[in-house]
Amino acid sequence: MELSEDVRPASAAFTASVATRIVSEGGNMCAVFEAGETRIIPKVLFNAALTHGLMPAESLEPVPVPEPKKQSQEEIVEDGLVEACKVLIAKGNPADFTVVGHPRTASVKKLVDFEFTTKDVENAFLEAMHEVEQDGDDSKEHSEQSSVAAE
Repeated sequence: MELSEDVRPASAAFTASVATRIVSEGGNMCAVFEAGETRIIPKVLFNAALTHGLMPAESLEPVPVPEPKKQSQEEIVEDGLVEACKVLIAKGNPADFTVVGHPRTASVKKLVDFEFTTKDVENAFLEAMHEVEQDGDDSKEHSEQSSVAAE
């Protein structure tokens, strides 16, 4: 059970079941253990400790770090449009919205730097409205204001 140098911790606790002496591969470092003794040793002694049957107190293997979930292009566009719609809702400028209360494409284009369709904006706006309503903002008041201003 030999570990590669780059994944080892700098030191670790090992326990000996019998009295033993371990020596590093280069012969320049050693450690003496009594039976049942647990000691922290540097990584240069790990292989010798494992070879002599000493047991590490914790796993010497690195804990795998889960890779972050990669978003698809569609998810990135959707998230960006939702955030842009939230900004427009927060600003509350009636000129940024159509008569029916949806964000104007030109207003959204000022906030994002990617291609999207009107349908994408409509879907993102509905999602943004839902999120804003959950946060306690009065989004309905905004929609009524923008409808009145557009008339």
